Amino acid sequence: MIMKFRVSRIPTRVSKLVAGLPDMGNVAGIAMEHLIYDLHLEAFATCVDTWPPFVMHNRGRIEFERGRYTLYFRDGLNFITMTGTHQPSEPSLLYELCENVLDISQQAGVEEVYTIGAAHYEDALTESPRVFHAALSDLMDEKLRSLGSAPLESEGYITGFNGLLLGIARERGLTGACLLGEIGDPHVRQPAAAKAVLEVLSKILGITLDYRRLDEEIEQIKAARALERLYKRGRAPGVM
Repeated sequence: MIMKFRVSRIPTRVSKLVAGLPDMGNVAGIAMEHLIYDLHLEAFATCVDTWPPFVMHNRGRIEFERGRYTLYFRDGLNFITMTGTHQPSEPSLLYELCENVLDISQQAGVEEVYTIGAAHYEDALTESPRVFHAALSDLMDEKLRSLGSAPLESEGYITGFNGLLLGIARERGLTGACLLGEIGDPHVRQPAAAKAVLEVLSKILGITLDYRRLDEEIEQIKAARALERLYKRGRAPGVM
């Protein structure tokens, strides 16, 4: 299969790409969704994928929606964004997706590529997540350190689209980095980690974001965890 984007127009005077697909704790998915929603970005290129290989049924009715990848932009901004519904299922498709996204991005003038991911450290709830990074150059590393991010000190892998896109970007002579939000349980949504990453990213992009929607979700999660701890101690809420 050829993963081909349908492009309505190519933005101009763009220097940065911000991209991320769902990952651990859905940090990238949450952050990208918030960025697109808060800045009122509009789609300019879309690729429909041959995924999933199944349908859902709900109360006897079939539900089905193909996975897709989309690039977004808004006039007046110096960056474009890209996200999608899922990680490609095969390595060859993953490489093809990364190449296509960078082809479109470079046509728009992109020279810096930023991806978003998660750094899993402990299973406990992390209420004040740190932000880590893996950069493509010493200059980018210094820049991110000055913005409050810390370099990954250990050796390891950044898997999937959020890592491979930077590897191919490096082959093309581009600069950039992966920003990683610290998470606890990788199987539950991590809006606090997504917010932490966005706070660093907003400094890079020179934008201001409204975090009220994320803050509400973060508070709901904290309240739910507090109730869970009470029940584990054998005490019902409100009972002394």
